[in-house]
Order: sequence, then C-alpha cells, then structure tokens
Amino acid sequence: MKLEQKTRELLEIADAYRAEHCQALLAKAAAETRAILEAAHVAARHHLRAELAPQHARLRAEIAAAEATLVTQRRLRNQRYLAAILRQAWPQMVQALRGQWETPAQRTSWVMHHLAIALAAMPAEGWRIQHPEDWPASEREQAGQWLQAQGNVSAEFEADAGLTAGIRVVCGLNLLDASLDGLLADRTQIEGRLLHYLEQER
Repeated sequence: MKLEQKTRELLEIADAYRAEHCQALLAKAAAETRAILEAAHVAARHHLRAELAPQHARLRAEIAAAEATLVTQRRLRNQRYLAAILRQAWPQMVQALRGQWETPAQRTSWVMHHLAIALAAMPAEGWRIQHPEDWPASEREQAGQWLQAQGNVSAEFEADAGLTAGIRVVCGLNLLDASLDGLLADRTQIEGRLLHYLEQER
C-alpha cells in the first residue's frame, strides 16, 4: 500500500472520529442547555408566582370585599323596598278593616267570629261587651240572642265613645280586644305576616 493512500485512510479515520466526537459534544451541550433552560424556566415561574402571590391575594380580598358590599347593598335596598311597601300597606289595611265594619254583613261576621272566640276562652257569664256608639241596636240584640242560645245569659252591652269599629269583650280580668285598635295593636307581628305573604308571592 502506498504511503499516500495510507495517509488518506488515516486522515479519513481521524475525520470520522473527530465528527463523532464533535457530535457527542454537541449533543451533550444541547442536553445541558435544555436542562439549564428548563431549570431557568422553573425558577422564573417560581419567582413569578412568588412575586404575583401578594397581588393575587390582594385581588381576591378586594373581590370578596366587593361581593360582600354588593350583598349588603342588595339587602339594604330590599329592606327599604319592603319598608316602603309596609308604609303603604298599613293605612290601606286600616281602611279595609273600617270598610268591613261599615258593611252590615261583614260587621255581623266580625262580631260573631270574635264572640265565638270569647266563648271558647272565657266563663260564659258576667260579660261586658263594649262597642261603638253607632252600632245598631238590632245587631246588638241579635248578638245577645245568639249568646243566650250558646248559654251566656248575662252579657251587657256598653257603648264606648273611644271605639270606632269592633268590640271588646270584658269578663272579670279577661279581655278579648276585637276592636280596630286591638286587632292592629301588634303591628310588628302583622307586618311580619305581611312580609311572609310577600315573600311567598315573589
């Protein structure tokens, strides 16, 4: 084999080794570069999270505070709305009850209903029935006859200038106040019932 050919073969072997060695070095460098970049990305993400965490916490707190404020504002607006409805409803209810008392059939129903309640709760004697001065005598007589039929024989009817509608039944220390003022005395309870009915209708 000639020296020139031998030299060429040795050069080819050296070139192949060098190429293979360079390829290995490049692959190793690329892997190290990827690892460095990945570590840098992880570190950057951790750093960014650490930087943003207080801002996220502040934003969450601001959102929660805004939501709480909104809930409070809605509740207050609803309370004002219901209070306005009750202010409007109260005089209408008073007028409706006056209207019932001024209608003979409804007045009779009002009286008989509450006399029946009194009979169930009070001794059937010694009654004083207080009533408005303009309650017709014929209706008083009808109520007295009904009471006698139920076993109450000693009811006395007393006109009371302070009553404008309804009756009061007095028996000793017992009192059934079915006057207009008596029926409306517990305004808080009545308004609570009105609100309950309003909520059911909404």
